[in-house]
Amino acid sequence: MRKRFNVLSVAIVLAILSFAYARYDYTNKRSVTVANTTFSAAGHDLFGNWVKDEPVFAIAIPVGLLAVGLVLAIKK
Repeated sequence: MRKRFNVLSVAIVLAILSFAYARYDYTNKRSVTVANTTFSAAGHDLFGNWVKDEPVFAIAIPVGLLAVGLVLAIKK
């Protein structure tokens, strides 16, 4: 049982990290720094139009990781 939980928890953590990287990369590409102020086009909402621009890291990889983690956890 512990191995199942470990596999699933690693998959969940990797999925969250992939989603966070997508958000970070999008805001870095679409932000401008003037003097000491940074202007960003991403906004403050967690899900928004930025997900459409970063579909691989924001949707595909997290869903794939969760699916593989779930399959491996059930299979063991």
